[in-house]
Amino acid sequence: MCYSRRFRLTIFVLLVSGSVALAQKEQQPAKPTATPRSTAASSPTATANPAPTPETKIDAKMEAELLQAEDRFVNAIRNRDVKELEEILHPQYADAMEGSEKAFIKRAVIKRASEGQLPAYRVARERKLTRSGNLFTVEGLANNVAQELSEDAPTEKWASVRRVWTKENGRWIATAQIVKELEENEARQKLAPEKEEKKPN
Repeated sequence: MCYSRRFRLTIFVLLVSGSVALAQKEQQPAKPTATPRSTAASSPTATANPAPTPETKIDAKMEAELLQAEDRFVNAIRNRDVKELEEILHPQYADAMEGSEKAFIKRAVIKRASEGQLPAYRVARERKLTRSGNLFTVEGLANNVAQELSEDAPTEKWASVRRVWTKENGRWIATAQIVKELEENEARQKLAPEKEEKKPN
């Protein structure tokens, strides 16, 4: 059986962190090259644009594109669409459970999806979109929409999910997913509506 290749979670985190650092470095303006002196009066040079803030809000157009990519990701898992997953997942894609010392690589993720064993987490609550260089993160509370409720599993499975995306040649590519499954009581507390303020006596 071809399941996951063992990864140290620390290595996985460093890999993602390294990608963020590289993306930020690529956003910084290039240093001007030295030019030979001229006897003529030199014209003033334009000031280089400062590097963008590491985390910025995503504009409406890009947000719509990213959410469409999220839908493709979730539907590909639900439909066991191996071809779609091959296109969406980065060659170095990794899927990890928070607190675990191992992660599923792309090949193992696609195998699990084809067998109907991969949860399809759709972010439905507390969604947050951020950008860091060329990396885009979607995170929030998500439920497993691939799960069919039954007597053995009568309640929905919820988790805190963080997915990292990048855009290559006009296509959105998922690079990583980190999941923290919520216990039933914990999920109930997070999903419960805020308590109404008590009325004064």
